[in-house]
Amino acid sequence: MAMTNQLLELYECNAEKGYQRLLDIQMAPIAHMYANVQLEVTITVKGEFVSAKTISDKDEDKVTLIPVTEASAGRSSGLASHAISDTLSYVAGDFSEYCEDKKDSKKAQEKHELYMEQLSKWNNSEFGHDKGKAIYLYLSKDVLIDDLVKSEIVTLGQNEKFDKGKISGKEYDAAIVRFRVIGNSGETATWKDVSLIEAYCNYYLSRPGQREICYLTGKEDVASENHPKGIVAANYGAKLFSINDTQGYTFRGRFQQPDQACAIGYEASQKMHSALTWLARTQGVYVGVQDKRTFICWNSASKSVPKFIDEFGLNDSESEDDMSYKRNLKKSFKGYTDQFEANENIIVVSLDAATTGRLSVVYYHEMGALDFMNRLEAWGNSCYWAFFKKGKRFIETPTFRRIVECSFGRENDTTGFVEVDDKVLKEQTQRLVKCMLEGWPIPKDLVNALFNRASTPLAYKKNIFNREMVLSTACAVISKYLTDKKGDEISMKLDTENNDRSYLFGRLLAVMEKVERITYDRDEGRETNAIRYQSAFVNHPFRTWQILEDQLSPYFQKLLPGSREYYRRLISEIVVKFDTDNPEILNQRLQETYLLGYYLQRAELYKTKEEKENKENEQITE
Repeated sequence: MAMTNQLLELYECNAEKGYQRLLDIQMAPIAHMYANVQLEVTITVKGEFVSAKTISDKDEDKVTLIPVTEASAGRSSGLASHAISDTLSYVAGDFSEYCEDKKDSKKAQEKHELYMEQLSKWNNSEFGHDKGKAIYLYLSKDVLIDDLVKSEIVTLGQNEKFDKGKISGKEYDAAIVRFRVIGNSGETATWKDVSLIEAYCNYYLSRPGQREICYLTGKEDVASENHPKGIVAANYGAKLFSINDTQGYTFRGRFQQPDQACAIGYEASQKMHSALTWLARTQGVYVGVQDKRTFICWNSASKSVPKFIDEFGLNDSESEDDMSYKRNLKKSFKGYTDQFEANENIIVVSLDAATTGRLSVVYYHEMGALDFMNRLEAWGNSCYWAFFKKGKRFIETPTFRRIVECSFGRENDTTGFVEVDDKVLKEQTQRLVKCMLEGWPIPKDLVNALFNRASTPLAYKKNIFNREMVLSTACAVISKYLTDKKGDEISMKLDTENNDRSYLFGRLLAVMEKVERITYDRDEGRETNAIRYQSAFVNHPFRTWQILEDQLSPYFQKLLPGSREYYRRLISEIVVKFDTDNPEILNQRLQETYLLGYYLQRAELYKTKEEKENKENEQITE
């Protein structure tokens, strides 16, 4: 089933519960949209002014449902009026009287005439509503600006014209007004009145127009000529469908008219865009800082699904070993899985704007809900490692953002954070999404990038914690890569029986780093030789090991005999496991497994210090 049909199904699923359901979840009904308002005016049912107040950005109810037309919902520079709530330049009949510029005054007058004409047509139709008639009655007096001046909301200059003031950060002509109508029992807020919303929906759907077969529903409807914008907040002006390009080659060459290429009924377009806009706002996850891509995951029956881009499985996990992590992961996904039937689907899309006016569906994937949950759980079960948070060690699956930043990012000299270009972040995140959802192996170039970053710790000087983050992320991804490649699960416990050359060299590097490190003073920030030579060690391990071994002799002399003997014996136990003494073979570039051996041996040594401190008696001689 195509994305458009899934969106229609999602809208219908919520619309079946009535307009109040749509209001509760803020999914816009047909011929409506949500907008941030700056001004609220209260009148009586007889059209008399009561009060006015400003709505700031901090007010929780600033987002307001307003009736719109097909043209006004996507307006930019042209004149197109909303039905009830609109900017002051449309609503106020006396706005033109307070404009200094004659052009602005004439334009405001045209706007208001258009607004009143449209409101009058609705009021005089069979779908007219008392609140709409009250608003028309009040605005016909052309005293709104005068009332706002008296209420000290609008201020005038010495010439009795508008000054440079604003209403909640918006200039007077751009401030949107909403209305309350009191006098009858029931809801006073026009944007919450279900009967008013239903009346306008029925009115607008009954308008005359050329009817065609809708390509989405197969039913006759008035074809939509101006599809809504504002689907994604980060790309507000971008549209998913556009048929007004008569100059380019959008349809020319194959068709004579745009509706021959694709005709979408107004009702279907409204429902589909309303559902997608709601999903982008409630379920969308933005990837990127400036140049953003939006990932959305949903179920057509509005059942809860995880936001796997930001939060993977466990949000506040405190799992301290891999077995408890897997148990907690399974328990976390079980809460999602239990609500789905075998035949239900989950849809994942990513949206991006190639230009300011065009929104593209960059990725679309539809799969069974249970398969989706299994894929996520399988990813979490194979891509995890130990990370340090607030001085404690926790097991977790690194987010896609962290994987990409550690693979391709650079440490910012000012902030100390690892940062990556937005374009790289978007594309690489999408690759990882495909790998997880479609069961592909992790790309080898990404594994290599992490391997190289983790092998150059001196690249992270501003923030020492970046080294540990990159190393743990690299181990998680390498573990995932090797698990998929060989089918054997990688354990987070040190494998002393592993005779892999790279794994053994990684263990040796950890021991040499530890021997030197324990001879330092507590506040000494000097890098160990093992860290400084790590990049060379990866490319020429045998030759570099010989250099490091020679440089380690003075540090061995600083240890007490018990500790010295312990570490010498540990190095010997590792060395005898090499299955060859050929220098050329030993000196070949290390593979990914060296990082696992390095991390696990180092973790074991520091654990040994904590748990067996008395036995090892690690002290520095004076």
